[in-house]
Amino acid sequence: MQGLIINNPRLEFLRPALERWVDCIDRFNQFQGDNEAPYWHGAAANTGLLAAAAWQAELTALQQYTSKKQRDEGEREARGDLSINSAEESIHLHTSQRWPRMARLDMGPALQETANHAKTIAYASQFKAGALFVTPWKAGQHASPEELQDLVDDLQKHTACAIAWYFPYGYRKLHNELGQYYPGVALLLKQA
Repeated sequence: MQGLIINNPRLEFLRPALERWVDCIDRFNQFQGDNEAPYWHGAAANTGLLAAAAWQAELTALQQYTSKKQRDEGEREARGDLSINSAEESIHLHTSQRWPRMARLDMGPALQETANHAKTIAYASQFKAGALFVTPWKAGQHASPEELQDLVDDLQKHTACAIAWYFPYGYRKLHNELGQYYPGVALLLKQA
């Protein structure tokens, strides 16, 4: 189960990268096997995967870069997690990740916090957004197709500028040593 919704026309240039993001997850799984997925390794790993997808989409991407931000007291150094650029558009992202239980998927506060942090990574005139990677888990048993559909329905209720998700059938049984199942990943983008 995968999907992509872009609610902000300024983010439309990211569509090819977000589509290839799924391909990058699958390629990782092909090489590493069914007991491994890139999305449960944290925000830095997911940011790298999104950067790789941007390059595959013929965009450019730069991770962990130094930028300038304008403050009342003058210009200061800032650090961005990921910048994605086309010939006409660019976006500066602050990334974070959460691992909520499937039944408790209210990511509104976390998404807003991530977007608020993005405000400080570049000048006010530059396009900035928070990028929240969401890796839900379920204890005890794998997620059913109905539970995954409920999860996607919950994701679509967020006031995000873009939402992409990937819950592949093969990962429904991916679990850690504590018996927590990780069926996939979602990415929510919110303009700062």
